[in-house]
Amino acid sequence: MAGEPKLVDDLPVGRLFLSLDNPRHEPLDSEPKVIEYLCDKEEVYPLARDISRHGLNPLERFALYPNAQSGGRKGVESYIAAEGNRRLCALKLLNDPELAPARLRASFATLAGAGSVPKTISAVIFPDADSVKLWLERIHSGAQGGIGRKEWTSEQKTRFHGDNKNKPAQVLLDYAQNEGYLTKDQRERKITTVQRFIGNDVFRETLGLDQSDEEEFRRSRSKGEFDTILKQFMKDLVDKKNVHSRMNKGGIIQYARTLGSLPGITSARIEPEPLTPGIGGPKPPSSRRTPPRKPTKAKNIRHDAQIQKLLKMLGNQKLESLYYSVCSLDLEPHTPLIGIGVWSFFETLTACAGRNPDVSFDSFLSKAKRASYGITDKSLQGCLDHIRDYGNTTKHHPVAAIFNGEQMNNDMIALRDLIVKCIEEAISKNLADPSAAG
Repeated sequence: MAGEPKLVDDLPVGRLFLSLDNPRHEPLDSEPKVIEYLCDKEEVYPLARDISRHGLNPLERFALYPNAQSGGRKGVESYIAAEGNRRLCALKLLNDPELAPARLRASFATLAGAGSVPKTISAVIFPDADSVKLWLERIHSGAQGGIGRKEWTSEQKTRFHGDNKNKPAQVLLDYAQNEGYLTKDQRERKITTVQRFIGNDVFRETLGLDQSDEEEFRRSRSKGEFDTILKQFMKDLVDKKNVHSRMNKGGIIQYARTLGSLPGITSARIEPEPLTPGIGGPKPPSSRRTPPRKPTKAKNIRHDAQIQKLLKMLGNQKLESLYYSVCSLDLEPHTPLIGIGVWSFFETLTACAGRNPDVSFDSFLSKAKRASYGITDKSLQGCLDHIRDYGNTTKHHPVAAIFNGEQMNNDMIALRDLIVKCIEEAISKNLADPSAAG
């Protein structure tokens, strides 16, 4: 048996023995004790279940060496498993459930009767235990600078599985690398952090990443604005500045606000377009009719970078905080609270713009006032009425409240230009009389 390792197929399981001196456990003095340990500590039952369903992995051979204590008929040699002890244990118990610990015998008997149990294996037979040690180290001691087995990274697992939860992050990283915003080396081990950020509704809305179609990744911003935000995000990701895997929801939302305030970034949106041809791009025409998709509900009040920038210029902390809160809270569970916040935002803003305390904010923002701002859309009065009624009803009625977050978000979007003009008026009054902003 001296010499090179030998490949063999169809070696009967009955001629194989578990190693009593295996790195997985302290030296033991019998096979039953090894079986007890492996079943208790090394998850043999799930492995046996997988083997009963799918068979042995054809990519993995057993590594054996001759059993010096071989007995039986002359010329019939037995072997000890140097590599594959768990698999061999599973096979032994599937072939003979009575060998299993008492508590598991019925379970292994059920597995044995439910599938096709391999009776033979493919293996590499080594001359002795020492000659296999080098190769065991290559398998079980990590990458070892490249000579050992190297585990897949999260991104590599995503590429293999295709529909993995990290797929959106991989597509975004592919796009960013293609645009030159980071290198292949710089994106190493970044996929889970990117997915953490784009899994946040506010961040995704700020970036303009549209995932309403699960099979296609698109942007709802112009390419210029999308790239400006993404380039800064990738820079912060690589520099680990303001972007890291430990950031909570609040931190991610706050970071998204800073991206939305970058120079040149507006609240404008476009009909969603593929990121680039070939990356989440359009599919070839199909003869099948594509059913219409139900529109995605708004998760938050849409945040507007220009409004935030103007509020900062105004210097009214109450208004800044109100706007941040109503845009940050999730609409679904917090609609009544947001309704009161939006009402308070308009009350405070119009007061800063010169509203008399005896005048309601919707009366202050009358048709004539809107016309002075250059805004002539008559339908905006209905939006103001909604917000007034939502706030008053939610505050004062013992039962009734606003629960329609979609409508409230739509009203805020429609009133965006009016809000901007009103803040600008408040700023001008504040410059003339700094106490007016308070």
